[in-house]
Amino acid sequence: MAEEPPSTENLAEPASEACRDRALALAAAKGDEAAFEEIVRTFAPRLQALLYRMLLDWGDARDAAQEAFVRAWRALPRWRPRGSFRAWLFQIGARVALDALRARPRRPEHPRRAGAESEEALVSLGREDRHVEQREILEAIEASVASLPADLRTAFVLAEYEGAGHAEIAETLGCTRKGAEMRLYRARQALREKLAPFLKS
Repeated sequence: MAEEPPSTENLAEPASEACRDRALALAAAKGDEAAFEEIVRTFAPRLQALLYRMLLDWGDARDAAQEAFVRAWRALPRWRPRGSFRAWLFQIGARVALDALRARPRRPEHPRRAGAESEEALVSLGREDRHVEQREILEAIEASVASLPADLRTAFVLAEYEGAGHAEIAETLGCTRKGAEMRLYRARQALREKLAPFLKS
């Protein structure tokens, strides 16, 4: 049965969650394995969803998430609670995914692949005309995002699904802030062109 990527929508990080995450991270930084296990339980689904949208493969996304948690555990003693722990962790995950993308042999991407993962969940909406149209729009969005070059896709996913700013995107991609802005602009322009038929209707 196909799996549906968990939602990566992040409009704002509630203060209570940020405080909880900070407390867990500080405890884990001191070697508290139980606290780190709670971090993994809390963030694994959304981190895997983010990495899936970058890698377009569930197996690769799970492997990348595991590697990200290993790197986070090693780096936690150096973490300082100046910003969001979630953003710090997801930046590590995004870098792991980028390393995996760079290590891949060049191969044609299959833009329909991302939409296929959520096919069964979308079918459950029903076969009425309105639901069929909604399914087609969602699939078109997923396919369009999946068809973007890796750096543009990463910038878009971080900005739109995780609420990352230009500085975070630049740090993750290893480019300047202006470079991050340009990648995000190009990604959005490309998506507007690909989705123009749906926007007109």
